[in-house]
Amino acid sequence: MLKNPHGDNGAGRYLRLDPADVQLYELMDGQRSIQDILVANLESTGTFAIDRLARLTAALRANGFFGDEPPVLYEKLMMRRAMRDPIARASTFLKRLVMWDIARWSNADGAVDRVYRGGARLAFTRIGAALLVGFGLYGLWLWFQEVRDPKLQLLTIEGSYVLGILALIVLQVISISVHEAGHALAIRHYKRHVRRFGFAMYYLFPCFYVDSTDMTLGSRRERIIVSLAGPFAGLTTAAACAVAAAVLPGTIVGEVMFKAASLFVFQFVFNLLPILELDGYHVLVDAVDAPFLRQRALWFVRSAAVRKLRARARWSREEVGLALFGAMAIVTSLGTLVLSILLWRSRIVIAAQELFAIGPVGIGVLGIIVLVFVGPLAVAVIARLVGLAKTTVSLATARSRAAAAREQGARMAMLSRVRFLAGLPGPTLAALASHLRVERVDAQDTVITAGSVGDRFYLVRAGRLQAIAPDGTTVLGQISPGEGFGELALIDRAPRTATVQAIEPSELWSLDSAHFQRWVRDRVEIAARIRADQTERQALATLPFFRDLEGRELDRIAARLQTRRYEPGEVVIQAGERGGGYYLIREGQADVTLPDGRHVRTLGPGDGFGELALIFGVPRTATVTATGPLVVGVLGRPDFAALVTASGESVRDFRSRTGHYVGAGLGGAVGGA
Repeated sequence: MLKNPHGDNGAGRYLRLDPADVQLYELMDGQRSIQDILVANLESTGTFAIDRLARLTAALRANGFFGDEPPVLYEKLMMRRAMRDPIARASTFLKRLVMWDIARWSNADGAVDRVYRGGARLAFTRIGAALLVGFGLYGLWLWFQEVRDPKLQLLTIEGSYVLGILALIVLQVISISVHEAGHALAIRHYKRHVRRFGFAMYYLFPCFYVDSTDMTLGSRRERIIVSLAGPFAGLTTAAACAVAAAVLPGTIVGEVMFKAASLFVFQFVFNLLPILELDGYHVLVDAVDAPFLRQRALWFVRSAAVRKLRARARWSREEVGLALFGAMAIVTSLGTLVLSILLWRSRIVIAAQELFAIGPVGIGVLGIIVLVFVGPLAVAVIARLVGLAKTTVSLATARSRAAAAREQGARMAMLSRVRFLAGLPGPTLAALASHLRVERVDAQDTVITAGSVGDRFYLVRAGRLQAIAPDGTTVLGQISPGEGFGELALIDRAPRTATVQAIEPSELWSLDSAHFQRWVRDRVEIAARIRADQTERQALATLPFFRDLEGRELDRIAARLQTRRYEPGEVVIQAGERGGGYYLIREGQADVTLPDGRHVRTLGPGDGFGELALIFGVPRTATVTATGPLVVGVLGRPDFAALVTASGESVRDFRSRTGHYVGAGLGGAVGGA
């Protein structure tokens, strides 16, 4: 016996526990977590007792061993918030109509004990149980004989469906009360507590109910007998009603007794079905010791079983059992729904017509019946549909937001790779990206025309385009994904200098002139950067090494030039070293000397050197030294290879096309620098 330190004098102060429950209780020292308790119990007993621990804590809480429950403020706030939903309010209202708890009494042990000692305990002796089972089977056989009598109708009384259905509803409530009484007496037999019993309106009719949570601490055998006590109490009552119907044939009382016997038999069979979460299900769960069987089975059928069937994997015995139980549960639920629809069409419609014929009172009764019996299902269906719609909208919104975020990220990434926009802060790039417009063009479509007024800046997201000279025949170069065009016309407010035409279906991002002016043109440093790029491109075009390259190739080279600064007297490249960079002087001057010290020439702005090492990777043949502050642009060998690859031609082809310019005008040795 376990004493309740928080309990008052009287019933409920002590709680009887099994040795296994006591062992778990002793591990609850206030410091161990649930995981620690389960692991410690597993180490000492070899049993993973999560189900027993759940039942133990529920019983301890129910019997006050955890003291007064703290105010459930959070739950109350959540409930108040949920009640703002009209569907939640309607559902709560209908639940109260279905199960209206009028009164409840704690410590029901006294009343149950009096009934138990008054003779009900005999039902739990071997002789008493055998007599009751035998009487129940006799009544069941007698009821089968009465069913064959065409004079006895289940759904009518003297030809009226309304009276018949009302009688069945009253008898249904009585059967529930008898059922609950059977559970209560079985709980008392095993010296457990019926913590409370109550009086409620169940589907508009009065009935009694009992609280059986204390039975969770009983053994599996005890819980099985308690689960069976309710249905067998109904079967015994059904036998008595069948006997009464046989004794009083042809009378209204006999007809009502037949209906009562039929209803009690139906309840007996229905409650013992192991598919639904009723007494038969709890008997099965305790018999095979499989907690949460229904939930596990339904989950397995809906998810894991489908995957196993697709993979043609082997099934364990447990998985076969879960699949069979889950499939039977689904079929039973569908069958119940179909039966309800057939019953509605064949019998209840006739009863509804009779109620309509009565007048306003009948219509009111029909409205209440529909509200109580159909309302909860209708609200549940509506709530499910609304929830499904909300989920669909939420998923669509989430996908749309995720797609928009990915699109925004891709735009910002591409903008950050545009040379004159490099270095802009994230918010500025985000603002630019949000104003880009998607444009799609087919092959041979013209995007901009030479001589037209510049109104948009373009970025190529996908596809290839080509720039064509104003003569309409000379191709100036190709424009690949990640590259932009049209900025010069917007910066200088000048006509377009080339026509851009799509080679293949392409997708573009464009920025209108107003936002370009706000974010780009009006920023002096960006405008200067664009003009510097143009100047550098023009300077590259004058160099012999780059003279035969197309305009877009020059733009790509200018975009990849890295700025380096040298102090006076500092060596830029050394003769004999291996290097892979090409240098273009932007500011200052540099002297070129051979390994023997002879001065070859002085280089100034616009001059370049290092092309031989860039193309062929040979050692430097001359030394270049800054004569003063020197600023150069450097094109590395990896960048050079990437540019050649992007242009669609191989490095060998590029060598053939530009090799005759190597060293031109610089006297062989300098070209090899």
